[in-house]
Amino acid sequence: MKLSSLKNSLFILILVLLLSGRVVAQWSADSLLNLAIADTIGEQVLPKIAGTSDGGCYISWFDSRSGSYAVYMQYLNSRGEAQWTPNGLLISNHPQMSWLVDYDLTVDPNDNAIIVFGDVRNGGISDLDIFAYKIAPDGSFLWGADGIGLSDTTAAEFEPAPRVTSTDSGNVVVAWQKSGNTNVICLQKLSVNGQKLWGDNGIILQGNSGESLSYPDVISVGNDTVIAVWKNSTGPFWAPVTKLFTQKFDPHGLPVWGGTGVLIYNLGAIPLTETPRIYSDYAGGAFYTYYDAPSLSQFNVWVQHVAADGSLLFPLNGIQASIKAGFLHMYPALSYLPITNELYVFWVEENINQDEYGVYGQKFSSGGDRLWSDYGKEFVPLTGNPISFLRSSPADSFLYVGYFQGSAPNAYDDAVKVFSLDRNGNLRWPVHILSPASLGSKGRLQMIVNTEQRSFLVWKDERNDSGDIYAQNINPDGTLGNPPVFIGGKRNRFPLAAQLHQNYPNPFNPTTTISFDLTEKQFVKLEIYNVRGQFVKRLLEKELPAGGYQVNWDGRDEGGNTVSSGLYIYRIQAGSVSASTGYRAVQTRKMILVR
Repeated sequence: MKLSSLKNSLFILILVLLLSGRVVAQWSADSLLNLAIADTIGEQVLPKIAGTSDGGCYISWFDSRSGSYAVYMQYLNSRGEAQWTPNGLLISNHPQMSWLVDYDLTVDPNDNAIIVFGDVRNGGISDLDIFAYKIAPDGSFLWGADGIGLSDTTAAEFEPAPRVTSTDSGNVVVAWQKSGNTNVICLQKLSVNGQKLWGDNGIILQGNSGESLSYPDVISVGNDTVIAVWKNSTGPFWAPVTKLFTQKFDPHGLPVWGGTGVLIYNLGAIPLTETPRIYSDYAGGAFYTYYDAPSLSQFNVWVQHVAADGSLLFPLNGIQASIKAGFLHMYPALSYLPITNELYVFWVEENINQDEYGVYGQKFSSGGDRLWSDYGKEFVPLTGNPISFLRSSPADSFLYVGYFQGSAPNAYDDAVKVFSLDRNGNLRWPVHILSPASLGSKGRLQMIVNTEQRSFLVWKDERNDSGDIYAQNINPDGTLGNPPVFIGGKRNRFPLAAQLHQNYPNPFNPTTTISFDLTEKQFVKLEIYNVRGQFVKRLLEKELPAGGYQVNWDGRDEGGNTVSSGLYIYRIQAGSVSASTGYRAVQTRKMILVR
């Protein structure tokens, strides 16, 4: 065939694919391109991301394409292919204020998206009210076209920045601040069908006279229970004296850790805008991270751990990540590896003048000992290039750390950067640029790890106008984009000798099915562990030919005893001819047993 004929044939083929709609945008292998989630007119801002059990994710944002801010969402499969209409599905176009506050997004056990936010649709009756929407993977609105209102609309109160978590039973708990005559915390639980389970207006947490409650966060910790954390402040709002409290709530909304909760910090020096964050320890308790500022020359990152019974496993106020004097330690991001029971925190390190920035990290023992010296470990050295929106996300046995960094001290731009560490803090690969600073300013970086151990990042991007939403993936080996398709048409999303799939059903009682694919003949071991990393049962240990397999688990341990409800981890090891020669592939996933 002549070269000109070949070019014409290729052009015609590409044109046919485009016209037939078979060319679908997906994760980009080019850091200069990235994946456009929403690149339409107006401003798209405040992205959120939450992963699904099939390796995909939901991404949400606020969008002014119609002239005022509306809420939009997109659902991507694991290859980054949009499952809904281009530029997103409209969730709500009810009126917003002229400026935005924070909101939250999560996924329930059935892969439905739960999004909670505030708007002013009730007009003069209320200043800002909270609403919850439940969106199915097919884009249907499971709690109605207008969602469920959670606020008490009889009073004009300001209710910003809700936080949401989904329990193992599929219920949803929302926590938010309400500011009026007093500043209180509200919590509401919604059933799978959207019924309010904790009264019409939820549970109200209120401080003593002169105390202001704010900035709540909430997580699910198994058995349909949740743990919340919040700030309790006195004094003027511009110079608060702040304590931190936490409380566990049973399925009925009753407090478990005493009437007032557990005091975890009482030094009073947490800045006005610092938001404490809470993370499950997968054993009924929680980890917490925050920073305080006793003086302009002393900023400290703290980590706290509270057991399932409410006892402090670290001292009151927590453990400092670094005690290095003469530097500021700020903006912590925590990661926990439940299989190995290893705890990490990363932070932005700055000099006293706050004109040099780096990324440091610390690893803690179960007793709170600092394992990477008292100063932590340097991962990104201090330079004049600003660092912001530091994020960390755990995979099964390693970590991703992502952040923005400007190209120069006063440049109005940002690069999206990621590096990966093993459990001991060694670089698996150095800093990779996912989107260069040459593309312009960015904002609100968010990051997750999907069920295939790939990291997905999303941000506001100003390469085209005042704001679009862009995203990028990075694989465990540091490559971008999607791995090749196997001969025969079977996609291998990640180049492993084995591909472990999400169990079904999940949650389950009493039996579930675990499936996996082998790309070649190899020795395979499939095991169950609890969240403390303790061995429960071996389901399989033998050599198998290439193909697809299914194995059932009946909720019993190695001795035949029935195990309790909760989160369990199943792990496949594969890729060698015998167990004694080691494994090329190790994958784990999580499942929930509900009795």
